[in-house]
Amino acid sequence: MLPGNDRSVLESFRRGDSSVLTQVYRVYSPEVLRYLSRRFSVGADGGATRTVSLSALDLDAAHQETFVRAFRPNMRQAYDGVRPYLGFLLTVARSTAIDLMRASGRVSREAVSLDEAPELSQLPNEGRSPEEEALGTEVRTLVRRFLETQSEEGRALAQLRFVDGLSQEAAAEKLRLTRGEVRVRERRLRTQFTEHLKSSGWLDTAAEPGRMELGVILATLALCAIGSIPS
Repeated sequence: MLPGNDRSVLESFRRGDSSVLTQVYRVYSPEVLRYLSRRFSVGADGGATRTVSLSALDLDAAHQETFVRAFRPNMRQAYDGVRPYLGFLLTVARSTAIDLMRASGRVSREAVSLDEAPELSQLPNEGRSPEEEALGTEVRTLVRRFLETQSEEGRALAQLRFVDGLSQEAAAEKLRLTRGEVRVRERRLRTQFTEHLKSSGWLDTAAEPGRMELGVILATLALCAIGSIPS
C-alpha cells in the first residue's frame, strides 16, 4: 500500500503526479538504502552460493536507479495498490543491485536468474492518457532546448541511456568510454537537466537541502518519457 492508503493516491501515483512520487520517495528511500547496503546471496559455479555487496559508488547508483525504474509508467501501472509497496520496491531494488554487480563483473551474468523476479519481466504496456500525451509534448520541448546546449557526446549519451535504455556498460562500449566515465558524464547530465527544469519552472527552485537526488530522479524520468531524442 502507498502512503495515505487511499484510492485517489493510487490513481495519482499511476498518473505520475510529482507530489505523490515525492511523498513515496521520502517515505521509502531510507528503507531502500538500508536494503541495498546489505549483502546479497548469489549462485556460484557448482550450485554453491556466496554473498556479495555493492561498492560505495554502485550503492549510490543503485539507490537512484531503483526509483527511476519503479517510477516509470509501466512499473507504476504494475503496482496493484493491495500488496505492500515496500515489498514491490525492494524487488526492484534487488534486480537493480544484481544488474549493477553484473555490469561491474562482481557476479557472473549467469549467477542470478531473472526468474527470481518474474513480476518484473511481464509488465503492462498501457496506452498513454491525454494528460500524459500533453505532458509528453511539454517535456519534449524542454528536452529539445536542453539538448541544444549539449555537445554531440552528451546527446549520444542521453539517447543510449535514457531513450534506448542501455546499461552503463553497454553505453560505454558504444561510446568507447570506460563505465566510470559514463557514470560521471551521466551524473553531470542529470544534474544539468535538473537545473534546466528548475530554471524553466518545471521543478520547484526552493527545494529543501538534500532533495537534489529526487530532482535528478524526476528529471531522468522526464528524459525517459520522450521516446526518442528530439531533432
